[in-house]
Amino acid sequence: MLLTTEGTYPFVTGGVSTWAHQLITGLEELRYEVYAVVANTNVAIRYDRPPNLAEVVHVPLWGTEDNTEFNPRPGWIVRRARRNGPRFGTEFLPAYEQLVVSVALGNGGPDDTVAALCTLADYAERNSLKAAMRDPRTWRLFRDTLAAHPLFRRLTTFEAIDLARSVYRYLAPLDYPPDPPAIVHASAAAFCAIPAVVLRERSGVPFLLTEHGVYYRERLLALGRNDANSPYRVFLSNFYAAVVAMAYSRADLIAPVAHFNADWEHHLGVDGEKIRPLPNGVDPDRFPLARPAGSGDGPLTLVAVARLERLKDIHTLLRAFAIVQRRIPGIRLSIHGPESDIGYARSCYALAEQLQLGPHCRFEGPTADVGAALNAGDIAVLSSISEGFPFAAVEALMAGRPMVATEVGGVPEVIRPPYGRLVAPQRPPELADAICELAADRHRLAILGDQARQAMLDGYTLETFLDGHRKLYREVVERAHRR
Repeated sequence: MLLTTEGTYPFVTGGVSTWAHQLITGLEELRYEVYAVVANTNVAIRYDRPPNLAEVVHVPLWGTEDNTEFNPRPGWIVRRARRNGPRFGTEFLPAYEQLVVSVALGNGGPDDTVAALCTLADYAERNSLKAAMRDPRTWRLFRDTLAAHPLFRRLTTFEAIDLARSVYRYLAPLDYPPDPPAIVHASAAAFCAIPAVVLRERSGVPFLLTEHGVYYRERLLALGRNDANSPYRVFLSNFYAAVVAMAYSRADLIAPVAHFNADWEHHLGVDGEKIRPLPNGVDPDRFPLARPAGSGDGPLTLVAVARLERLKDIHTLLRAFAIVQRRIPGIRLSIHGPESDIGYARSCYALAEQLQLGPHCRFEGPTADVGAALNAGDIAVLSSISEGFPFAAVEALMAGRPMVATEVGGVPEVIRPPYGRLVAPQRPPELADAICELAADRHRLAILGDQARQAMLDGYTLETFLDGHRKLYREVVERAHRR
């Protein structure tokens, strides 16, 4: 079983990594390999290695001089030819041109993208992809193709060079060809799906795709914060859209973790017949209701389990807490999560100081015992601007914590009245009002917490999650055989 990940397991903690670790450790009858696409080489494994995890292949997009010189594996073909031979003109250049035209310019469909990638994959197994990308003829082809387009001819030379470099980096998975497994399971419709698509196309390997967030939507949100000019952002937007469409078209089954994702997949053209929503689940024993919410004589505590990054929108949480503090003196806020984005984390610390939140607002950092962190609080809060199906919400409710959250992604599918309150994202006053509404009746928090836990036990347990994946694996193999 080959599980491909991007920016997550086993190098980064968070919801997708929790999902992957649960999947591997829970399905102990299966032997897994993890193909981990990450931003760079400077990462360390953050999880204990399960006995049935045979290998972790580390695939960095950036930070290497030559992909083939990093993390070599026995059995991979060594690229002895550092110069481009006759195959460069007959295979690489036509495939590269097809990729640029269909992906960047939007003048093609998934079949064109797949054909180009498979040809490039064949070339990369026998030749140096780096040498081909650095050849002057490759640069001239890229530059001339963009110059022929009325929008992209406005790119500066620096921007064009940066985009050409990005294309090479995004194709890094082609330099790490995995052996064909029984099933390939991609955790995102992203660049980690490239090996899954190539394996399916060339070897007929069954391909299951799971979507946690909607990758294309999240890429568009990120591009909206990019200061680059419009042609540059359009190029990247087209690139992401083509990769997503390619993954959707070749996946035998798609298993979104929320119906919200399924709606996006329908909108993006996926045949509903191959969509199988399967929500996340948690182990009830890891999130016991050790202390009833609202119990004790001390001040109430709000608890947030979230990485310090933009999508979690900690700024809105801090501004809401400043309002709550004025209404409920003595109330506290504990934030548990790693500094996934160092710059954003520092902006959170600065904002807390600017708002004069004082010692009642604490950044606790990552925790190895999320259940204990939740039980130390009384009301859980989630302020994200984008979510798939949030583990943080299921865990908080399983621990018996009433919750206030933003109405994004799959959040409304798990957080419901009376134990939950939903508000619009990026609205600190609304978030503060909802928190104060729950906090106003302290003695009822325990009752709401019991209701929250029971709702999770009814539909979101680890056992249900694992059984669902066993069925998906059987079905994806059957579909591949019929194909």
